[in-house]
Amino acid sequence: MEKFSKWRDPSTGIQPFLPLQSPPSSPLSLALYPLALAFGLLRLLLLGLLYLIHLVLVDTLLGPLGAVGRPLASLLTALTARLALGLLGYYWIPSETVSAKRARGGVAQSAGAPSRGDLIIANWTSYVDVLFYAFRHNPTFLLPVFAAPASSGETFGRSTGTGSASILLPSSSSRCEGYVAVSALALLSRTGALPPTLGEVDAAKVFKTLADARRAAPGPVLLFPEATTSNGRAVLRFGEGVLAEEVGKDGIVWIKFTRHAAPTTLLPGATCPIPAVAAHVASFAATLPLPRSMAVRTLHPSAAPSSPSFLPSEVLASQPGGLAAAKDDKAVWREACGIVLAETGRVRRVPGMGWVEKTSFLEYYAKSKSRRR
Repeated sequence: MEKFSKWRDPSTGIQPFLPLQSPPSSPLSLALYPLALAFGLLRLLLLGLLYLIHLVLVDTLLGPLGAVGRPLASLLTALTARLALGLLGYYWIPSETVSAKRARGGVAQSAGAPSRGDLIIANWTSYVDVLFYAFRHNPTFLLPVFAAPASSGETFGRSTGTGSASILLPSSSSRCEGYVAVSALALLSRTGALPPTLGEVDAAKVFKTLADARRAAPGPVLLFPEATTSNGRAVLRFGEGVLAEEVGKDGIVWIKFTRHAAPTTLLPGATCPIPAVAAHVASFAATLPLPRSMAVRTLHPSAAPSSPSFLPSEVLASQPGGLAAAKDDKAVWREACGIVLAETGRVRRVPGMGWVEKTSFLEYYAKSKSRRR
């Protein structure tokens, strides 16, 4: 949409925060709507039941037991998450192990699975992603914690006198101060929201480095370095200070990219870039029990940042701008991980769009919706 053009990345032309619109309703979809609504009500009841089961058994009863309760908690987490995915229409979720874009040929050998101390770096588009990773790996979910909220008062485009509505001025300098562990249920409700800041979390629970978080976790840890959701059409710019350390020396690093099918007249899209989870789940559930499509691509560990042959400088050198894309030594790993994440998903990066820019987008989007009412 033209009115959101100021949030179009100038280098790619992609609008990563705009919800993907379904095609116009067809006579068939209108005729089937009462049946879809009935299925939706049943789905919501069953999803609510699964939510309560997980909250009571896993978070309330088994969570405080620590290592003693973890095996049973992992089993119940996998069960409730997989049932939730099935209710939403994900009867089969294909996974693919791929080689680096720069390498020739595919990857034939098995990649294994993440274990304790391993780091999973993944894109984030929806609460469905959280359910999938909870089912497959039951990791400790991490979100970057920033020093302060981003200002929504940055000026864009024509108001700056640049003559283009798609040119962004430098935005907030808020930096990542660490990482906080977030439960799967809490993360579901944070879908679409902006990342936490130091004023919103208990400072004692913030890990200063990923190495600290990996040592403390009972299993693998999963980081969403974008810090917020997008519509899945690109990888957002990682915030300042995220991945500002060598990540490959404390265990295996797994790069995973989740791709969802485009919306259709009968099935709305799964991506949820806007913090309106309840409304999205309601519309998502009010559909016929048709199979939904998503796929997960995993970069083989031999080509990942934990591989001895992985050199961030070489990764950056293969990109436009080369090593100049990293402002300092601490930014090298952040930029390299962003590149390989995009290559794994076969999408582009949007270097001009991150969680900071999403702050002003959400403010404008809310005002635009209120004016339409």
